[in-house]
Amino acid sequence: MCGRMNISDHEGIRSLLESLGMEVWPSQQPRYNVAPTQSLDVVTIDGDQPVLTTMNWGISMKAKGAKGQPITRRIPNSRDDKVWTSYLWRYLIPEQRVLIPVNGFYEWKRKNKKLVAAYHITAADKPAMFFAGIYRKPKDTGADTAERPEVSIVTTSANDAMSNVHDRMPVILSSQNAAMAWIQENDRESLDELMQPAGNDALVFTEVSDYVNKSTNEGPECTEAVGS
Repeated sequence: MCGRMNISDHEGIRSLLESLGMEVWPSQQPRYNVAPTQSLDVVTIDGDQPVLTTMNWGISMKAKGAKGQPITRRIPNSRDDKVWTSYLWRYLIPEQRVLIPVNGFYEWKRKNKKLVAAYHITAADKPAMFFAGIYRKPKDTGADTAERPEVSIVTTSANDAMSNVHDRMPVILSSQNAAMAWIQENDRESLDELMQPAGNDALVFTEVSDYVNKSTNEGPECTEAVGS
């Protein structure tokens, strides 16, 4: 799964976008601890050109609360083995896919259900990477609405390296061809081939302090290695 992200190295993100022929990356404050419900800049396709747009992280769904009252849940991740069958995802996956550029993400290791360590996880060979995502358009697309599209990160089974921390991981599109195929292809077979675990040498795991555990904590302290 993926519950928190680091989007702080804008030069790294810009370089990643340039690999797709894009030149635009908004000027904004570094974000070291991005949490579900917050906004994300993502890449969609317009004709045959990748474009940048802003979406909210987490696709909303109605559910029953503890006392049976209706509540809205935000679902930040979608499983690769359910995107074609689940009522929440199956209408989105055929055409509504995005790339989510990030510098890294966080995952928490548990032992007997207790948190024992937090990790900042980054690409081994570059400063940024694309996650595969799917999105839902807002119901009201009128000019006076404040609603944004909602996006979910597609996850897959953990590779051997990731399985030491968690049993799921984001789908990482590690090449320009894979990234463009994710937002351009239309057939299920091609998309299924992209929803695979990254190689065991694709990621670097850095243990960080519990400072990152609180979603309102921000700054480079979130990514500092334990003992540094």
